[in-house]
Amino acid sequence: MAIRFSRPDMVVAAAAALWGLFWIPLRRFEQLGLEPGWATVSQFIAPLIVILPFALLRIVRRKPLGLAQFWTGVCIGTAFALYCESLLLTDVVRSLILFYTMPAWGTLAEITLMGRRLTLWRGFALVLSMCGLLVILGVGGPFLSSFNLGDAMALASGMIFTVGAMRVRKAPEISVFEQVFSFFFYGSLVSILLAYLPLADLGSAPDPTIMIELLPWLAIMAVLFLIPVMWGLYWGSRYVDPGRLGILLQLEAVVGISSAGLLAGEPFGLREITGALLVVSAGLVEVLGNGPQPA
Repeated sequence: MAIRFSRPDMVVAAAAALWGLFWIPLRRFEQLGLEPGWATVSQFIAPLIVILPFALLRIVRRKPLGLAQFWTGVCIGTAFALYCESLLLTDVVRSLILFYTMPAWGTLAEITLMGRRLTLWRGFALVLSMCGLLVILGVGGPFLSSFNLGDAMALASGMIFTVGAMRVRKAPEISVFEQVFSFFFYGSLVSILLAYLPLADLGSAPDPTIMIELLPWLAIMAVLFLIPVMWGLYWGSRYVDPGRLGILLQLEAVVGISSAGLLAGEPFGLREITGALLVVSAGLVEVLGNGPQPA
C-alpha cells in the first residue's frame, strides 16, 4: 500500500527539516560578530519585531496574543534559547543528540508525575536514549574532560522542553498566531536574561554598528526562515496524527546531524554515529510503540 502524505504532513516535514539546518545561519551570525548570547537573542527579537504590528492589531480588535499560558511559554522559550546557545558552544552533533534525549526525560516525567506505567516500549526507548547519552559523552574520565557549558545547555534544553510539552498538552487550544507570537515573545525574554548572565562563553553585547550592518540579514532570516518554519510546525501539527507527527519531527534530528557531520568540520566518527542512531531510534520507538494518542 502506498504511503500518502497530506499537505500538513509535507508542511511539517519541510519545517522540521529546515529547523535541522538552523545551526548554519546561527553560526554564520556568530562569525559576523554576534557572540553566542546575543546571536541567540537576535533569533528571537527579529521575528518578534516583524510580527509585533500584527499583535498590536489584535490588541485593537481585542483578540488574545497567547501570553496567558505564562509558565508554558517560559518553559518552551527557555528550552529553545538554551538549545540555540548550545549550538554555538559545543559541537553541533553533540548538541542535537543531547537535546534529542527527550524520550528519556518524557518517559521519566510521565511515570513519576503523571502516574503512567512503564511499558516495554517506553522502557526500550528510555534505554536507547540513555545509551545514546552515554555514548556521546563517554563514561568515566572522558565524560569529565569533554563535558562543557554547551553540553549542559543542550541537555537542560531537552529536559525543560519535555516539561513545556507536557504543559502544552494540558493547555487549552489557541490560534497559530498566538502560538508563534508567544514562542518568540517568551524566547526573547529568556534569551535576554541568559545573555546577561556572568558567563564568559556567552560574550558581551554587540557594537551598535555591527547590529546596523546585520539588520537586513536578521530581517531576511526572520521573514524567510524563522517565522514560516514555526508557523508551519504549529499549523501542521493541528492536522497530523500525533504518531505520524512524532516521526516527521525526527527529520530535524536526522537532517541536523547529517548536515553537521558533512558541513561543520567537527569530529564525526563512530561514537557520534552510534549516539545519533541510538537517540533517533529512541524517538521512533517512543512514537511507534505507544500507539495512537489523543492530539
